[in-house]
Amino acid sequence: SFGPPPAYDCRMRAIGFRPWLLVSGLLFLAITLANPVRADREVVRVEEGITVEEEMLPGRVLPILTGTTTMAATPERIAAWIGAVHTYIDWQHRCEEARVLPPTDGRRLAYNRIGSPWPVSDRDVVLESERTDFEDGRIHIEFRSTEAPDAPVPGGVVRMPRLVGSYDLTPTPEGTRVVYTVDSDPGGSLPGWLVRQASKDLPFHTLRNLRERVEAGPPPPAEAPSASGSVHSPGIGKGK
Repeated sequence: SFGPPPAYDCRMRAIGFRPWLLVSGLLFLAITLANPVRADREVVRVEEGITVEEEMLPGRVLPILTGTTTMAATPERIAAWIGAVHTYIDWQHRCEEARVLPPTDGRRLAYNRIGSPWPVSDRDVVLESERTDFEDGRIHIEFRSTEAPDAPVPGGVVRMPRLVGSYDLTPTPEGTRVVYTVDSDPGGSLPGWLVRQASKDLPFHTLRNLRERVEAGPPPPAEAPSASGSVHSPGIGKGK
């Protein structure tokens, strides 16, 4: 019979197989890096079309929290509510005070005070935010804690050492898919029951309150600041 000897044929098959194996290995690595396994991420609440997940990292007091839902409104309207600091006490969970601060170096700054159940001290934070618009209609809003001379820490309040997060707004046929993520260090010590409660309540109530308002219409105009510097939107009840 004609053809290469068996040894030569085996070598050719091996040479032909190795590039395929290399490509497959690189493809698997790329998929793994792009979609890291998060075995410690857990769904803690699914209710009223809102899914809440948490991811606890070593050494953290609070887990990274993620809430996902769909809202019957455009990304632009939802972004308008997120940018309306004077409405925060109406829809952000446990927000007791919110006000816009004078810009520093061109940065958009806001002060937030978060109420805590007795006997835990309230927390506060100064946030700077940044919005990015994409050609496909998606809007990404990031926020992170910073410091500002116009926002000293009130007595009896603990300034949060770290608070970072984002809103991802993606248009869909049903409206907008909203993914809200928050990663925080509340400072001081917190009882375990409060940590467990916050994990389930913060993203859920914030997204539910926000959804109720954006589906009703655009954000209301801000009233004049009060003597304390805080502002409130007219005709809307405080967020739960």
